[in-house]
Amino acid sequence: MKRMVKEEDNLFHYLEKNTDYSKKKLKSLLKYRNVTVNQKVVTAYDTPLKKGQIVEITKERKETKIGTIPIIYEDQDYLVVNKPSGMLTISTEKEKNRTLYHQVREYIKTKQNAEKIYIVHRLDRETSGLVLFCKDENLRNRIQENWEQVAIKREYRAVVEGILEKKNDCLVSYLKENKIGKVYIANHQEGKKAITNYEVMEENQNSLLKIEIQTGRKNQIRVQLSEIGHPIIGDNKYGGRKAKRFLLCANHLEIKDPRTHKIYSFEINTPREFYRNLS
Repeated sequence: MKRMVKEEDNLFHYLEKNTDYSKKKLKSLLKYRNVTVNQKVVTAYDTPLKKGQIVEITKERKETKIGTIPIIYEDQDYLVVNKPSGMLTISTEKEKNRTLYHQVREYIKTKQNAEKIYIVHRLDRETSGLVLFCKDENLRNRIQENWEQVAIKREYRAVVEGILEKKNDCLVSYLKENKIGKVYIANHQEGKKAITNYEVMEENQNSLLKIEIQTGRKNQIRVQLSEIGHPIIGDNKYGGRKAKRFLLCANHLEIKDPRTHKIYSFEINTPREFYRNLS
């Protein structure tokens, strides 16, 4: 199926109206990256569609995984995976093997061409979502050296306690880390500037936020939301109430290749348990 959008809509609703697939089948097609909008793979049900865009259902592919870790994208240069909540990104003195990097490296070793793998950025242990790897060390270095320019969009979903008075806002503060690894708000002379934009997507007793960061400070989102009185649910470190998991997910990443200037866009759905914790 390949069609041009004639009026604004969201992706899932559009597919329901314009195909004969069941809801279950459409969810499967999205999950396994079989739907494109203007030749970009999309997986989020609520992706907004604009008039003139081309929606296509491509040849069915099955999801590939590294153990239990879903592979979101892979080519000769990049590998993007969906890190589970509770898994370290890289090793520490106490944990060497049960890390995202270790699992990905072992997967790469199984390939016939014996590729190498280099991690580009990290997520907190508690945070789930998209993590980018490179298969070339020089490319990794170029990306890291210009991360703020290369990572043109870094978007998250979070469930926070309570109802926010401001439904969208830009949080600006200065952050500093103490000797035990906890980040706190400091003055502009001592701390590093952190900028976080949020928008309320849904609310009940608690609120689901769409978050986009302009800076990448340690624990930035967690500290700033806690500071305004709405900590992330499950964030024991910064005052959030207990939950089965920490409700923060890095769900959308866009990068511009520093060599070709090609834009890569990666996106995953908001975890289902986020919606269950709104009440």
